[in-house]
Order: sequence, then C-alpha cells, then structure tokens
Amino acid sequence: MTSPAVAPVASLASDLVPLGTAGLEMAELEMAALIEAAGRFTVASAELRDGCELLRRVDTKFVCTRAAALEVIAGLAGDYAALSVPSGTVATYRSLYFDTGDLRCYHDHRRGRRLRHKIRVRHYPDRLLSYLEVKTKQNETVTDKRRLAIPFLAEVLGAAEQRFLGAVLSGAGQLPVDDLHPVMRIGFRRLSLVGLHTAERVTVDLGLDAETVDGARWSGGDLVVVEVKQSPFCVRTPVMRALSRAALREQSMSKYTMATALIRPELRRNRLLPELRSLTRMTS
Repeated sequence: MTSPAVAPVASLASDLVPLGTAGLEMAELEMAALIEAAGRFTVASAELRDGCELLRRVDTKFVCTRAAALEVIAGLAGDYAALSVPSGTVATYRSLYFDTGDLRCYHDHRRGRRLRHKIRVRHYPDRLLSYLEVKTKQNETVTDKRRLAIPFLAEVLGAAEQRFLGAVLSGAGQLPVDDLHPVMRIGFRRLSLVGLHTAERVTVDLGLDAETVDGARWSGGDLVVVEVKQSPFCVRTPVMRALSRAALREQSMSKYTMATALIRPELRRNRLLPELRSLTRMTS
C-alpha cells in the first residue's frame, strides 16, 4: 500500500509514475553513456585533488536531464580531470540529514534566509569513509563547508560530534545542537571533475533517491544536478560556457529541501513551487 505521505506527491512529481520498458531502456542507455563519457577524462593526481578542496567557494547549480548532462560533459575532457574511486570515476554517495524538531533547516531554506545550514553524515562507500558535515550558506553566493572525520558508517551524534557542531553552529540565531535528529536519507551517484587550469570543481549527480526515516520515498528519475564550485566565481570557464551553450540556467536546488517538499506536501512550500514545477517538467 502506498504511504499516505507519498500519495499526494505524484500529482506534482510525475517521475513517481513507473517508467515503461522503453523509458527504462533509454534511462539505462543514457546512464551507460554518462559512465562511458566519464571514462574519457584523465584521472586527477593526488596533488590536483588536494589542491582544489574549495571548502569556501561560490556554488552554481544547474538541473537537467541525463541527455543534457551528457551533452555538457562531452567536450570537457581536455580541461578537467576526474576524481577516481576504487570502482572507477562514478562514485556512490549516501547521506543522512539532520534537522530540528520544527524542521528549521528546511524552513530557513524555503524562506530564503541568508544564513542557513545543512547538517548531514555523509558516507563515501567506495573509499570506506564517513564525515559529519555542515554546509553554511553565508549569503546568496558564498558557501562554507566544515567536516569532521568519523568512523565509517557511524551515524550517532556523540560527545565529539556535538562539540564539533556546537563550535560550528555557535552564535546568535544558530541551530540548537541538542534538538538535531535524523530525518532523511539521500543517495546518488557522482562524477567529480577538477579543473586543470581553473580553481574549479564540477560535480554531476544522478540516480537521486530519498527516503524519510519513517519510510516515505521519492526518486529523481532522469534528473541530474550539475554543480560548479569555484573560487572565485567566473562565467568564462569551459564548463560554464558548455552549460550556456546547452541553454541551461542556474537554478536553486537543495536535494534535502526539494525532497522534503515533495514527500511532505503538507509543509509550507510556496516559494519553492517554481523549482518544483521545473523538476516535474524535466521528469515528465
């Protein structure tokens, strides 16, 4: 039986409707084509990878279909190198998001609050690593990311984790650490590129799925999120030019916020409706 929390979402997010055989075959072909395209990039050296951490940066997001993402990355192999994992160049990511009892993180993003946070435990299964991460949006352009290494697959906010969160989130108007609890799991696969001649990282996220701790689910289907992380921001880099040629425009897209709005339509989300409708059109 379909969960009551999920049923109303289908009217807005049509990707919840199962694909037919032809649709599944096309999705598999496009996924295979993306993985093949990823294999054309040289593998980033350890020096190149470590020299482009960009924990303080300008993030620019674009949301598109797999076919559009393939068009964008097809001509970038001469300007970017791919980060590798033991399984290849497309890594698996699994995250557990935390929020307050009144969903402060969700509502701060929904309202467009200038200072807002996302708190998550992120697992990197290909590398057997886990981190507690805090992403802080300082203003409309600058994002800070702080993280604490934790045992692989650990998800409990113990004393060390709470001290870390307390230090990062301290100050007036910040989140109450003792009210944070797990609310949603989100998984996806990621191709990560590093600029050979630019201070830039590019991530291509596909195969997005989300599940609340009480079992309500949402799948992104054909959706791909391309994010360009730069320091400083520049519109003239190869990837930004490729995105422009593909007629893709910057679009706000928080995986946690959008998945929460889609799975829980009873929450206030008026400000998010243009982005939600855009996602629906892409997955129709």
